[in-house]
Amino acid sequence: MATCFVIQPFDSGKYDKRFQDIYKPAIEAAGLEAYRVDQDPRVLVPIESIEKGIRQAAICLADITADNPNVWYELGYAFASDRPVVMVCSEERTGKKYPFDIQHRSIIPYSADAPSDFDRLRESLTAKLKAIIERNEVLDQIAESDPVTPIEGLTQVEVLVLAVIAGEAYMPNNAVAVNGAKRDAERAGVTNMGFNLAVRKLTTKKFVRVEELWDERDGESYNGLAVDEDGWKWIEANESMFVLHRQDKKKEEDIPF
Repeated sequence: MATCFVIQPFDSGKYDKRFQDIYKPAIEAAGLEAYRVDQDPRVLVPIESIEKGIRQAAICLADITADNPNVWYELGYAFASDRPVVMVCSEERTGKKYPFDIQHRSIIPYSADAPSDFDRLRESLTAKLKAIIERNEVLDQIAESDPVTPIEGLTQVEVLVLAVIAGEAYMPNNAVAVNGAKRDAERAGVTNMGFNLAVRKLTTKKFVRVEELWDERDGESYNGLAVDEDGWKWIEANESMFVLHRQDKKKEEDIPF
């Protein structure tokens, strides 16, 4: 089973409880194995096991509420290893700016005031993890197509970039950060130049639009990308090429294709 590497403080307290009560169930509901290096009896050299675990993980989940040096190191290593990362942050983190490297990245905020807050966080995490898995399956499927033959008027790279932007949006009109979309496209094999050219062509065709987004945490604006109405119409007309749902992986050797 694919793993989700969990990055958080180990405190024998509230963070360990959140792992057991929230993160682990949410990860398992998404069809992944929740992995924490401190709970692996096979680990002899923690730092080597941490780096290996991150590299081999399908996704990493990081709680960045506390300014914990181990959390920042592991999160930085996950970014450097080009792993998909889901970040969560409690409202307990007040009056603190995020490090520059994670500004403008998607972060799921959560409250820790009542059990219902944790229920919402658990549901949000499962939905986000499933969305990333499904998006990656779509990108793998598109990447295996003929890179030369146009797909209903779009090149393979244009389809990949369109799928990345659409897959990241929670709602049809939502925009996603340009840098985040570029990282996801690069993970699917698109070069920096390929991404820039695809965005230019998609905006010319009015499949994608550029929006200015606002980061309330840092009081700064940044560029975002959103799928326009014509882009959604193209996706709907060609939905057979996209993975729209996942089969339950009840068998040990289930493979998503």
